Amino acid sequence: MRRATLDLLRCPRCHAASLVPDGATPEPALLFGPARCLGCSFRYPVHEGLIDLVHDRPRPRGVQQAMELPWVARSWERYVRPAMDAVLTRGRLDQDSEYAVLHNMVGAPDGPVVDLGCGSGTYLRRLIRDFKGVPVIGVDVSRPMIEEAMAQVRENAQAADFVRAEVPPLPFVDHSVAAIVATSFVHYVADLDALLADVARELKPRGRFIATTYEAAGLAKGMHESAGLHPRGETALRESAAKAGLIHFERMKVAPFLIWKVELP
Repeated sequence: MRRATLDLLRCPRCHAASLVPDGATPEPALLFGPARCLGCSFRYPVHEGLIDLVHDRPRPRGVQQAMELPWVARSWERYVRPAMDAVLTRGRLDQDSEYAVLHNMVGAPDGPVVDLGCGSGTYLRRLIRDFKGVPVIGVDVSRPMIEEAMAQVRENAQAADFVRAEVPPLPFVDHSVAAIVATSFVHYVADLDALLADVARELKPRGRFIATTYEAAGLAKGMHESAGLHPRGETALRESAAKAGLIHFERMKVAPFLIWKVELP
């Protein structure tokens, strides 16, 4: 893991202090851990490009439990995600088109880009390719997904750092990242207000948050929520963004799918 990436992180236990290598380490990389919190002294394992910030986590349920199965991670890009997209958009939006919209909404970041809920790295690898010279950091809570993403990045001779973390809260220091991309992630988060408040805290001025999600109504919404998902429509997204002080809401809609963007003033 690059030392510059470690310097962007804060402790998820005390939510106040930064992390440092626990012992001597060559610059500019921290290849092996652990890393230590300067405040509470808790240590987090670091191995190559991954730091694991998850500790004492309740056992996942519903759809999230399935997302942490190794066979799902290995088959995500080729089978699982395409099948889900086909059901959700009825073939009206493929991954290439979705990424083209996301890429345009990111703009020209002047600092690190975070792929929040990076999964197996489908879009993370494209972000690395298209934003040369910009640090790209993958964040996910699923260890099998992150391990698959790391393998795919290495296979493509690319470089990225990875953070295993349960979100919210986001594990970065204030105003440290230029863009956060969250594809098919926010509907896994029960408290969207808390997530966007953290996004506003971490973004640099004029930094952007770009996300994809979907909406559901009536009985369908109840079924999704019973599976641990939280689909939301445009009104709910706008309201949460406004509460967090995020502005310039834009969206592209392929019902029930939404790609949306907000900025920090």
